[in-house]
Amino acid sequence: MSRNKFNHRFTKSESRVNAKERPLTTTQSVVDRSVQRSGLSYDSFVRLIIQSALSRLSIWSQADLDRLLLLAERLGLDPLSNEIYATEVVPESGKKPRIFFVVGVDGWSKIINAHPQFDGMRFVESAPGGDELPQYFECTIFRKDRKVATSVREYMHEAHTNQGAWLTHPRRMLRHKAMVQCARICFGLSGIYEPDEAQRIEKHGVAESKKQNATHKSANANLEQNNGTFLAKKSSKESGIGFVKSWVMAQDIQKN
Repeated sequence: MSRNKFNHRFTKSESRVNAKERPLTTTQSVVDRSVQRSGLSYDSFVRLIIQSALSRLSIWSQADLDRLLLLAERLGLDPLSNEIYATEVVPESGKKPRIFFVVGVDGWSKIINAHPQFDGMRFVESAPGGDELPQYFECTIFRKDRKVATSVREYMHEAHTNQGAWLTHPRRMLRHKAMVQCARICFGLSGIYEPDEAQRIEKHGVAESKKQNATHKSANANLEQNNGTFLAKKSSKESGIGFVKSWVMAQDIQKN
């Protein structure tokens, strides 16, 4: 959906009741409900959503916006504060980017603490390994409605990327990783990613796109080479000289 059209959709000069005075109803669109919850005017909401949660997309549609706002509504997150945002995997040329949704660390913490059955969380850091970094972080989340807590370990050698914050704050990154994975299992969260996962997906998408392009180029080159060989053989066989030789051989066989 073009951003101009989106702006046009929300700049109609019609009288509107103050957002805080209108009760939320199930018949309202998710966009209307989101605008009303924000307490902003439509114009301000549009401007901020484009500058924040949608700013990483090269192109998006009304369906993409609805998915983002529905997820934010269901999880109790604020897309205007980048607690949840949309990003994309760059595809090979000619194809539409694949859009997925990312929840920042503050957003994950908010989801966990806002859950009605949340009853506490505990972290355990292992003894350091040869590189003086912990070998793993273990996160345990307790629920009021379960007797057995949920525990997840994330290992440094599996998660460390040797890039970005993993070089400056490896313990914090591993702790966040353990918290997110534990929350996924404990509360059944799906359809969202954390920032480190998003970076891995984006890099993998770029690498796959380059790999596919290289494969296509190689296949096209082989096809052209095979076609050229086939045509060369065909032209040699079906040329006038080839036909005369075949005719002479046939006549010799008939005489014998």
